[in-house]
This record gives sequence, structure tokens and C-alpha cells, in this order.
Amino acid sequence: MTNEKSGEFSPAHHALLFAWLSRAIVTRVGAERGEEIVRRATRRYGEERGWRMALRAQAAGDSLSMANYMAYGEWAADPGESEHTVFVEEGRVRTEVHRCPWHKAWEADELMEYGRLYCLEIDCALAWGFNPDLKLEVNSSLSNDDRDCEFVFHGGEEVEKKRGWVMPWPYHVGHLYWTVRRAVVEELGEQGVEVADEVLGRFGKRYGEEAVRSVESYRDTDFKRLPEDG
Repeated sequence: MTNEKSGEFSPAHHALLFAWLSRAIVTRVGAERGEEIVRRATRRYGEERGWRMALRAQAAGDSLSMANYMAYGEWAADPGESEHTVFVEEGRVRTEVHRCPWHKAWEADELMEYGRLYCLEIDCALAWGFNPDLKLEVNSSLSNDDRDCEFVFHGGEEVEKKRGWVMPWPYHVGHLYWTVRRAVVEELGEQGVEVADEVLGRFGKRYGEEAVRSVESYRDTDFKRLPEDG
């Protein structure tokens, strides 16, 4: 990868941080318990993001509908990072994702075994955090050996994402790290602290000390509140 220590964060930073956390947790406590911990932490992270999306929608006077869930997403792919096909059907939108930056990063670093846990939980957790009454189906995922990722958004419409609410990648990476860290420490105590510290060190070796300082700067952030700038 180029510009790894340039200070510019990307989906790859987020993907690899998750996979390193997942691997460290599973290595420490074994696959069965470790995967359960990782999946619970992922659900918490996703629900917090969904909650924040709902706060933005409500602040703008918008309902917590599936169409607005799709519009208020907090990340958007750069050109070439993602490829997908959208099918607008009666009462729903079906999306097939053919290329994904998370999948690409895990594949390149041979971390699919650990990254795939993210895909098992994140999308339904996001929708639940936004509005527990929404119905989102995740029928397949690239990271779990399917030919694509298929999502069915019941009650959805083809909408333009409100790009003003797309959050910067340093924020997303900080949110991921601190939410997973807290969840792991709750489960494992001092072992959880050791795991999280180890992974942040690994992140620094890959991306540099400036990247570590960026993650650390989000230590006291309340991720269930809207940032002051949005």
C-alpha cells in the first residue's frame, strides 16, 4: 500500500484495525469465546453509529424511515473503491456489492478469517441503532466466501446520500478502536487492556505514530452524541 504513513486515513485503516483487534482477541481466549466477544463489540459499535445517524435525521426534521437510513450513512466510497448494483423493486431496494474496500484490505493482508466477523454484524446493528423497527436483510457477504454482498432494504428508496453527514476516517477509526477496546476490557479485564494496547502498537508500526495519536485523541469522545461540527 502506498502512503501508509502519510497521515491520510482510509477504509483500509479501519478494516485492518478491526481485523487486528479480532485476531488478537481470538488468539488470547480462543475462537469460540473470542468470536462472541468480537461480534458483541461490533454490534455495539454499529448501534452507536446508527444512533448517531438517527440524531442527525431527527435534528433535520426527517423521519427514521429506511429511505432516511440510507440517506444518512456516515461514509462514502471514493471512486474505484466500491462497485455495486442497485435494484429498485416494489417496496424495497436490493443492493449487490461486487467490490468492497474492507474485503480488499483483509484479502491483501490475509486477515479474512478475522475481518469477516465485522460483516456478520455491522449492517443489521447500524439499522437497529437507527430504528429497531427497520427491516434489513443481509443475504450474503464477500468476506464469507459469497460472490457478492447482497442487502435488501425493506421500505427503502434509491436516494442520494446526504454527503454533509459523511464523517472523516480518523473519526471512524477512533470510534471503532475505543468502542471495541471498552467492550473487550469489560469482558476480559486486564487482558483486554493488553490486547487493545498491543493492537494499537501494531497499528502504529503500520501507519506511524501520527496515526496512533489520532486514535488516542478520541479517547474521551461520546460517540452517541453528534460532534459539534456535525
